[in-house]
Amino acid sequence: MAVSDLSEYYRYKDLYYKGKGESIMSETKRYGKLTIVVLLVLGMVLGGLFVSNIDLLSNKQDGKSFMPVVSADQRSLQEFSETFARIAEKVKPAVVLIRSKRVVQASEPQARNPFEEFFGGGTTPRRQEPRTDRGLGSGVIVSQDGYILTNNHVVDKADELTIYLSDERELKAEIIGTDPRTDLAVIKVDSDDLPLLSFGDSEQLRVGEWVMAVGNPFGLTHTVTAGIVSAKGREGVLGNNSYENFIQTDAAINPGNSGGALVDLEGNLMGINTAIYSGTGSFQGIGFAVPANMARNIMTRLIKDGKIVRGFLGVNISDFDIDLAASMGLEDAKGSLVANIMEGGPAADSDLQKDDVIVALNGIGVEDSDDLRNRIADFPPGTEIDLEVYRDGKRQSIEIELGELPDDPSKLASAEEPEKSPASRIGIDVMDISREWTRYYEMGSGVVIARVKPGSVAEDKGLRRGELISEVNGKQISNVREFVGIVRQFNAGDAIRFRVRRGEQERLMGLRIPQE
Repeated sequence: MAVSDLSEYYRYKDLYYKGKGESIMSETKRYGKLTIVVLLVLGMVLGGLFVSNIDLLSNKQDGKSFMPVVSADQRSLQEFSETFARIAEKVKPAVVLIRSKRVVQASEPQARNPFEEFFGGGTTPRRQEPRTDRGLGSGVIVSQDGYILTNNHVVDKADELTIYLSDERELKAEIIGTDPRTDLAVIKVDSDDLPLLSFGDSEQLRVGEWVMAVGNPFGLTHTVTAGIVSAKGREGVLGNNSYENFIQTDAAINPGNSGGALVDLEGNLMGINTAIYSGTGSFQGIGFAVPANMARNIMTRLIKDGKIVRGFLGVNISDFDIDLAASMGLEDAKGSLVANIMEGGPAADSDLQKDDVIVALNGIGVEDSDDLRNRIADFPPGTEIDLEVYRDGKRQSIEIELGELPDDPSKLASAEEPEKSPASRIGIDVMDISREWTRYYEMGSGVVIARVKPGSVAEDKGLRRGELISEVNGKQISNVREFVGIVRQFNAGDAIRFRVRRGEQERLMGLRIPQE
């Protein structure tokens, strides 16, 4: 190769590598910039994480980042508290204190039954001259023209009623009507433009829902307590011959709260506070209120007629368990078993038979005996009802015209007066005690003296209405049937021994059955 050719070769070679180098350098520069960008982004992310960790550590120390959460909780609590305060302001003016006065003649029994003690206090010493009994309770104004709902045991046999409003007004009230079987009463004051509470739908009230009780416990006017609905449909609280569908609540209810309001968080009337479950006479976490729907129905009928007249089927009914249901060929224990058909009652002239299971009333299923009993009582006398009964593996329909519920369904009118045993001349009437009274007396069984006849040997011996008889001649008794079964064995001139209790005081006393 010639020199010139070599020179040309190296010149082109230099140009080639020079271009290549520039290309490599440009690529390097480009990738270098990309790397820098990636590193910067990565640094920013790591830096952010580092800073946030520092913030978290500092927050653990001073808690500043949690302030918005606490503030939100505080706002929620304040709003919740404000709700109760708003309800109290709305409800209190419509709840009144009721003071009753009754003049008792010397011949009347001196002791009170447990419900009288519930709202009125302890017993009264025996005195020969007439005395004045005083009681207190609560009431709810339900109309601007002066109608007030309360409990029957608050106003029962009162000669004078005075109500006290939150604005310190005192007004005299008259009794419009009472219904002992639901322990409800309606009274009225002569006034217009009164504060009132609107009825809510108690059927919509749910277990666990917040409620407020307003009343006058121990005479402390317009006291507010709060709690929840503990249960619904409670029965067996007032005792025999009563109609119950109570709302149970843990809102504090004490003596003097009877007849007061149970309201929901909208301030609507959901119930009338009536009774407590207590071994001491004061609140122990369980209270009962008559549902507003029942109270409104009773109030309307009392205002219209002055009394409650109920339908009467004339049967003794009972619930049954799943085993008995299976033995009869029933799939479940829903319905009411006919235990007995009363002579002279409406059902006695029908095709209804003992041991029939009533599964539906007018096409609507019967849940249990209390359901049937309450629904029958809602019909006026003379109503023709259709019962679907299950008998011998088959269902059939029976039509019956209802009669009027007597004061004592267990004692139907008879053409002949039953022969009285010598023991009836003792001079007392007794009654079974409900679960609430059992807790009141803090003992398991016995019968309560419902009446002591004036001039009887029982009155001479000092027996009083409201006392508990737990033993007869050393034998423990649990109910009226057992009591009657024992005392009927004695003859005129025989002596009988009773174990009697009032409050915490217990004693043995004997009396002799008088001759005719």
